[in-house]
Order: sequence, then C-alpha cells, then structure tokens
Amino acid sequence: MSIIEELIKHDCIKIGNFTLKNGDVSKYYFDMKNLISYPRLLSQIGDLLYNLIDRDSYDIICGVPIGGLPIATYISTRYNIPMIIARNEFKTYGTNKLIEGNYRKDSRCLIIEDVITSGSSVQKTIDSIKDSVNIVGVAVILDRQQGYNCSVPVKSLITKTDVVSQRLNNISTKKNSRLCFSADIEDTDKLLSILDDIGKYIVICKVHYDMYNDLDESFKNALIESSIKNDFLIMEDRKFVDISYISHRQYTRYKNWVDMVTVMGTVSSEVIKGMSGVMIVANMSNSKKWDYTTMSTLLATECQKNVLGFITQTRIDIGGMISMTPGISLENSNIADQKYRNAKNVDTDIIIVGRGIYNYEDYIDKAKAYSLV
Repeated sequence: MSIIEELIKHDCIKIGNFTLKNGDVSKYYFDMKNLISYPRLLSQIGDLLYNLIDRDSYDIICGVPIGGLPIATYISTRYNIPMIIARNEFKTYGTNKLIEGNYRKDSRCLIIEDVITSGSSVQKTIDSIKDSVNIVGVAVILDRQQGYNCSVPVKSLITKTDVVSQRLNNISTKKNSRLCFSADIEDTDKLLSILDDIGKYIVICKVHYDMYNDLDESFKNALIESSIKNDFLIMEDRKFVDISYISHRQYTRYKNWVDMVTVMGTVSSEVIKGMSGVMIVANMSNSKKWDYTTMSTLLATECQKNVLGFITQTRIDIGGMISMTPGISLENSNIADQKYRNAKNVDTDIIIVGRGIYNYEDYIDKAKAYSLV
C-alpha cells in the first residue's frame, strides 16, 4: 500500500464535502494531526520527510505549532537532531522566552510543517524566529498547491496532485474503465440523473462549471456528492489561458472542490505552479493547426509536481503522466469541426466521450460499451 493510501486509510486524507474555515466548500480535507494516533505511520512519514532534505544543510529543526510538532519531535529523537519550539507569544514570567531550546544566531534551522496552504502559519513561525536563527528552508508533509507565500524554499513529501493521481489509478483499476464523461449538459437535474445512472462506468466527469446557473451552489454540492457516491473524479475544463495573476484569480473558484483542471499549453509555467491536478491541452481534435505538443512537454517537465498529464490525440510519455483523448466515438465520424475517432484506435490512458453517450436514449448501455473499450 502506498503512503497516500495509508494516509487515506487512517483518515489523514479525507474525501467528502467539507466546509473550510473561510466558508469555501472542499472535496478534500487534509488532517495530518491524526498521525499522532498511528505511531507506525507517523514514524514512516517522519523517515520519508527526514530523507527529503539534505542532512548537512541544517543544524536544528523547528516544528510549526501544532501540526508540525509531532513529526518534528519524531525526527529529532529518531535522528538525534536538536529541536527548538517557537512560542505563539513571549512568556510573561520566568525567562520571558519566545523560543524554547538551545540555539545560536548562526544555527541553520529547518522548519517542519504538516500541511501548507496559504503559507501563513509557516511564515508566522519564520517571522517570529528569523532574527534568532538562520532559517534555511521548510519541509512539509503535504502541499495543497494553492500558491502559498513563503520567504524561504519549501519542499513537500507529497502534493494534492499526487493524491489525485493515486485516486485516479485506484478508480480506473477498480472499475476497469478509462472513460471520462464530458458532461456538456446545461440541464443540471438531467445531468445529475445521468451521472447516477452511469457513475459506475466512469472514472472522471468533465464539466464546464460556468455553463450552469448555480448561484446558490446547490448544483456544485450535488455534483461533489455524486462524485463521492459513484466514486469518480471531477475535472473542470476551464482551459486557463491568461497571465498568472488572472488565471490564479479565476482558479480560486475551483481550487478546493475539483480534482483536475485543464490549462492551455501556451501559458507560462507560473500559471501552472499555482494549481493542482493540471491537464495541459497539448493539441485539439478539431484542428491539426492547433498543436503545442512541444511547448506542453516543456511546461510539464518544468512543473512536474503540479501536472497530472495531457489532453492529446496521441500518447505523450513523460514520467508517468497520463494522456487523455477527446473526440472519441465507437466509429469514425465528423460533426461540424469536431473529428471523432474510433475508441478502439486510441491507445491513451483515458478517453473523453460526451455526445456519444448523452445523445442516446440507451446512454447507460453506451457508457458501459465505452468503459469496456
């Protein structure tokens, strides 16, 4: 069992419909504090985190309260590394300390954290001790990949993209399917009904969320619930294609509740580095002229931690990334500018089918047929 599967099994990675502190809805909840109840898993994570950072690069470690403290304590005792603790505020009695433990001004300090989202907790700890020690970096168990701000380099053991990749592999294997359903249906009630009928055959549901009139977000919540009940991933086909500032503001609408997003292969790497579960659109099925495969592969190589794979007509092999192909039918055909290819002639990991399923009365049988290809 992989470390991600262990974390899911022990409720350190929760999948459901959660309301976050800021009121946003999230499909994932990363609760690494649960590690304290599973000593074997905590020690396994601690060993992996220890091996993530060159031991010669730091002298002491400091855990961020409270999530980083258990893992920092394990690393300190297991590998005989001096540890300090940063208080939230100065003691008002005794020694009036802000930092517990022994250290020097030139001590090279590695910060340990469980999960990094905005980076505010990590940066708060850094700011509180940076005048007392030399902070050389941060090591975290999981990076939510939401564009954190941190004044020193950060390395993560796993990312949200890693979690999505593991889940995609598990779902595809369990269902013996490589079918992504392209849900280009504006009637949300009809769409949810179809998903209940074909959910057991699909591994991903691709949506264009801005197509739906969902001011109260009831459809979004229902879609999340359907994805959990029927065990499939959600991919927002936004095709981000702007400067990083604008793209990241647009991404805010999706970052917590979708598993995957599409990004055009023409963007800068800074766009992708602020996202998770990225599928780079390398080429399209409706035009041989729109082919940015070379640029897309360079982007993926530079942003490997954030990229899950490619939207492409032919397989692109880079470090275990997946290839997904749209424009799929049970036979070759053309409709307007859309060129459909026979599913049997496509060797990529995931096939994307929409009208080939929902345009038919026997859409359940169609979905089953595509899942078996």
